[in-house]
Amino acid sequence: NAANCVHCKTCDIADPYQIIDWVVPEGGGGPNYEGM
Repeated sequence: NAANCVHCKTCDIADPYQIIDWVVPEGGGGPNYEGM
């Protein structure tokens, strides 16, 4: 959900065409980045 996302532009850099569907974890904390 873009409304819950931290606007860090990682999504735009990794996927400029927005093909990736980010899975929002329970609680709506934004994308769940592994290893950060």
